[in-house]
Amino acid sequence: MDYKSSGVNIDEANSMISKVKDKLKENAGLYAGLFPLKNIINEYENPVLVSSTDGVGTKMILLEERNRWDIVANDLVGMVLNDLVCMGAKPLFFLDYYATGKLDGEKGAAFLNELIKVLEKVNCELLGGETAELPGMLVKDRVDVAGFAVGIVDKDKIPGKEKVKEGDIVIGLPSSGFHSNGYSLVRKLLDENRMKFDEKIIAPTKLYVNETLKIKDYIHAAAHITGGGIGENLSRVIPEGYLANIHINWKIPEVFERALNAGVKIEEAFRVFNMGIGMIYILPQENLQKVKEILEEMDISIYEIGKIIKTDEDEKVRINL
Repeated sequence: MDYKSSGVNIDEANSMISKVKDKLKENAGLYAGLFPLKNIINEYENPVLVSSTDGVGTKMILLEERNRWDIVANDLVGMVLNDLVCMGAKPLFFLDYYATGKLDGEKGAAFLNELIKVLEKVNCELLGGETAELPGMLVKDRVDVAGFAVGIVDKDKIPGKEKVKEGDIVIGLPSSGFHSNGYSLVRKLLDENRMKFDEKIIAPTKLYVNETLKIKDYIHAAAHITGGGIGENLSRVIPEGYLANIHINWKIPEVFERALNAGVKIEEAFRVFNMGIGMIYILPQENLQKVKEILEEMDISIYEIGKIIKTDEDEKVRINL
């Protein structure tokens, strides 16, 4: 009796890592990643480390079936780093966790190669990770992934609800579709033939890292629109006694229209999906033109979707359907 006969193949794991080892930078240590901070800290007056972790959710099922490791990697980075930059933090390094019931080194290496490519686009280093073969826990060769990242920001420059004021403007950046949220509902609609599958269903999550870092000094708050939709996520950055009054003045992408036509009520759709807005910024009126100019130079469309007003009600976000 040996380990391989129990379902764990150490040689396959070593083979997988060897396929990407030359692309990992020198900071990837033997037992833990190393990240020198001395030079970076000198750029900050009161540096704070910021961390975030997330996964891809049940979208993994659709992506794995189609070997779309490029989208898996993109979405993992998007779900983790889009959250991180809402705190104004510059990403420093990333760690991944790759778990499967039966390890296929080719699939694992494909994922890691794509992960390195995506992280390079946002100037973040893959510092290491973990590959776990878990027979009996994950069915057959089913895969799940998770990511963890650390960034840095000056304490006084962290956006947040304490900076939000009456009269602030709410702007939104378009999403590419469902991103990585609501896929248990999406898959149910597919399984019941209420929706027909096409590539738009699994469109990659948009990355908002570079644009958020470009405008972070001009905004009061930011909200990454994930599970829970605009209402739940935006309410996190609205202070007591204030309301984000949102008007739907953007074109809702066709994939969401299909979900509505398949029987999802519009109120439920706005509770589950991003409905076409993937990132929201709250900023003072006087900074709006500057932010528009910066984002337009990056060829990024924006929508002015609302305003912050005072209220005596408990409601923090009102979406005018």
